[in-house]
Amino acid sequence: MNVDALRTWGIAVSGAMIATALAFAAQPAAEAPPGPVQQEDTFETAQAPAHAQPLSFLVRFRGSGPIARAQAQAVRGQTAQAQRQIELQLRRQRDLSGLCFDRFTVGGAEIVLRTCAAIVASERAAVQQRWLTRLRAMRAVDYVDVNAAASQTAPG
Repeated sequence: MNVDALRTWGIAVSGAMIATALAFAAQPAAEAPPGPVQQEDTFETAQAPAHAQPLSFLVRFRGSGPIARAQAQAVRGQTAQAQRQIELQLRRQRDLSGLCFDRFTVGGAEIVLRTCAAIVASERAAVQQRWLTRLRAMRAVDYVDVNAAASQTAPG
């Protein structure tokens, strides 16, 4: 096949596609079908409401304490019993008061703990730092980090 002919045909087809796209884009947009217009009698606030969500942390425990034993149990696949034990300990231990069990990571290597209460955006950094400091100071905690979860919803 002749390379020059192939190049010429490629340019011609590309030009035709661009011309078609421009013609399509130049057409006026279709109007929305007429429907009942609802008039809102509400006031709009100047400041958007604060979006509150719980914070979550990845935590790995060590030693022979009840939570570390429960985590080892989860690694062995006994997640239901391990979850019950962890929830019991979270209610029982004052240092962990305010945290709730969320889930185990894959394989049970870590536990995802979340704040029981939702935290507004303006307080998230301070509360997050407070919990990280508190958890890292515990002898039984081998590792702790913030659990970054991806959101599937568009912002705003």
